[in-house]
Amino acid sequence: MKFLHAADLHLDSPLRGLARYEEAPVNDLRGATRAAFNNLVELAIEEKVAFVLLAGDLYDGTWQDFSTAIFLATKLGELDRAGIRVFGVLGNHDAQSKLTKALEKPKNLTLFPANKPQTEFLDDLEVAIHGQSFSQQHVEENLAVGFPAAKPGMFNIGLLHTSLDGREGHAAYAPCKLDDLRARDYQYWALGHVHAREEVSTEPWIVFPGSLQGRHVRETGPKGCCLVSVEDGRVKSVEHRTLDVVRWANCDVDLGTVSSMQGVLDSASKALQEVLDSAEDRIVATRIRFVGSSPVHAELQGRTQWLRQKLMELFAEVHGEGLWIEKVVVATISKLDREAVLTGDGALGGLAKSIMEVKEVPSAVRGLDTVLTAFREKLPAEVFLAEDGLRIDDQEVIARLIQEAKELLLGKLLETGSES
Repeated sequence: MKFLHAADLHLDSPLRGLARYEEAPVNDLRGATRAAFNNLVELAIEEKVAFVLLAGDLYDGTWQDFSTAIFLATKLGELDRAGIRVFGVLGNHDAQSKLTKALEKPKNLTLFPANKPQTEFLDDLEVAIHGQSFSQQHVEENLAVGFPAAKPGMFNIGLLHTSLDGREGHAAYAPCKLDDLRARDYQYWALGHVHAREEVSTEPWIVFPGSLQGRHVRETGPKGCCLVSVEDGRVKSVEHRTLDVVRWANCDVDLGTVSSMQGVLDSASKALQEVLDSAEDRIVATRIRFVGSSPVHAELQGRTQWLRQKLMELFAEVHGEGLWIEKVVVATISKLDREAVLTGDGALGGLAKSIMEVKEVPSAVRGLDTVLTAFREKLPAEVFLAEDGLRIDDQEVIARLIQEAKELLLGKLLETGSES
């Protein structure tokens, strides 16, 4: 017996941040979630799986294009005609979505209720699937502890949308401990909510398949689903199958030995080509980050847009719209020895150490709370709603911004020191 486990489809995600980029391949990016789900349907039919599990977030929050629900119903109908049943739970985005209520439920789709866990028995396969949906966006209670014990003599699956014991970048929804899942004595836990693929455990199998399609630069690398094979009531194998059609990637370019702008372009071109090669003919959306202690540090300042346009032009000649550079970030520092300054006893070293000793929490930066409040009041809402927008209420984001500010200040300080 085989089945597919997928999660976090976010069908027709609006990708609001794309509005800022006139040259972005908007149609390809916006159609990527549908194309990835179509790949899932084709894979299910090709592998002749017994059923498909969808572990939450079929839709994307308040997005209200009802053609999304029609598309999902159409694709589930294809699975129905192939004799493949689908079992799903609603996640935090589904609970927020009007499309969930508008869905004309295909006969082969079983959505688990939100009021309590329910068990579906597939007697012909000797399988018991236990699941519970979200009733609202913010579910803070531990749903896992309410799941029933395993049904003896059957292959038991738990279907749950959860942050488990916490994952970076994901809200703590339906949190639970690993022991809570193991205590149910199931053979497989099909989880959703975390967009990075993770095999949490193999005894028993507890798996986040990751999102089906990356939607922005925080969701990089191959995306897809899990193909699970079962034999004699035990998991025989769990294979990741890549289904994404657009590959998001971070591209770091070390300029430590580069001494000219032509060298910068050459180094970036080589790194971008490697990213394209690894994407296996998919469209690549990437953020380039120049790093290292570089002789061209000063020359790079203020030239991010020029670098982006130049690299886009170079690759357009060969790859057409196969590569899109979302952003160029200059994170280099001057060639002046960083460690020598930080360990020095002079005024420059003292100032550098003072900068780097600042903790990555808002309270450590005097006046930061006031500045963030002013940002929230003065900037348009779109700045915060965009996929890669400012998440100034997220402590992890604030910590990263403070760290980047420290590095920027240190770089400026070293640049000044090298000129004195």
